[in-house]
Amino acid sequence: MSAPKTASPPNPSATEADVDEAAIRRARIDFAAVHRIIVHENMHEGTWNHLSCKVPGRPGHLLISPGRTHFSRVTASNLVEVNADGRSVGGEGRLNVSAWAIHAPIQRARPDVTCALHVHPPYSTALASIDGWEFDERGSQNAAIFYGNCAYFGYEGIVTEADEGERMVEALGDKRVLFLANHGVLMVGDTIEKTMLWLYQLERACMNEMLALQSGGKIRPIPVEAARYNAALSAYAVGEAGYLDGMKDVLDADGQDYAT
Repeated sequence: MSAPKTASPPNPSATEADVDEAAIRRARIDFAAVHRIIVHENMHEGTWNHLSCKVPGRPGHLLISPGRTHFSRVTASNLVEVNADGRSVGGEGRLNVSAWAIHAPIQRARPDVTCALHVHPPYSTALASIDGWEFDERGSQNAAIFYGNCAYFGYEGIVTEADEGERMVEALGDKRVLFLANHGVLMVGDTIEKTMLWLYQLERACMNEMLALQSGGKIRPIPVEAARYNAALSAYAVGEAGYLDGMKDVLDADGQDYAT
């Protein structure tokens, strides 16, 4: 009797392969644009800070900001692709050690997270440096977007080891925002567009809180139900659709080369 024939796994069609590459290309362009938007909104520190996003169709792979590259010079092609072992497998840039130590544990622990942005914006960083401070989640319309979604982490120095990244994961839990004392913020989200807009909205909320506190007056809190409503709406992308394309239009009008 002849051995039974076993079916070979189907090869992906040319169309499927094209779709995967197209999705990766879109992710690279959108993610490079995020770096430029952060510069546009003055939430960057030049070559410092780092961002990550998952690579579509490649489990365990991340796109990470290239080290030693000013955010205004980040492009789709110089974003570093890193595999699950921390090895660079694509992109023209070089890997930032601190970026891997922070982003790898977070992206592994949170399957719901597509994008993670770690920056040192002026207002949120200043507030996070105040002893005993906690973000006023009902202080403004933008603040209410983060109602029930903020976590806090004490300062431990410049991150170079993955174990600190693991402690950040534990502190973040299932939240969107991790305030890093005396340091900055970490924002996570399920799309590149939402995460970038949330980062912008958080910094504006912190600016509003800082200005209100400087006035010497007392901040009037948004009602709890209204804050809860805003947070729930933002999770379903209400108001987010079109934000990234609109900002890319601004970058394009300036002749920026983020898509190269």
